[in-house]
Amino acid sequence: MNNLAALSLLPQEQLNLAYYNEASELNRYKWLALTFLPFDSSVSRLMNAISMECVHRLCNLQEVARKMDLCACVNAEGLGKKPLLNIKEQHFFVVNDQVGDQILAKAEEAAKNSCTFFGWLLETNATPELHNTLFEFVTQKNNEFRVIQECREQRSIGFYK
Repeated sequence: MNNLAALSLLPQEQLNLAYYNEASELNRYKWLALTFLPFDSSVSRLMNAISMECVHRLCNLQEVARKMDLCACVNAEGLGKKPLLNIKEQHFFVVNDQVGDQILAKAEEAAKNSCTFFGWLLETNATPELHNTLFEFVTQKNNEFRVIQECREQRSIGFYK
């Protein structure tokens, strides 16, 4: 028996978790876009495009919450309150290939974790109204992970350098 099958969250909890995770992802991808801007504009554009996908997912969650009368679970006002600057990093901007490779490796790991997280939300979902949305998110997050993985691999073989 799968242990996750016994765990089910209330719809408002799932919406809240999904929204918070995606808002964090949005901030992370915006930060990555800025970080790569002076060193590798193609990676910066990629991260910016992925951040726009995060915005679409957040809007999708808001729409689902509205249809379920759970709008309070997806508070759009809190999005701008989290600082974009990641002060834990050694460099704000990518200054060389080594730093770029390290940051992309971390981005790949974070994308994989986000994909796993949404897979967990889908697997533990007991609300039919959320199934299609979560299924789409898992598919999108898997694609996001693959794109970042491919970007990192191409940079490591010198395609982007």
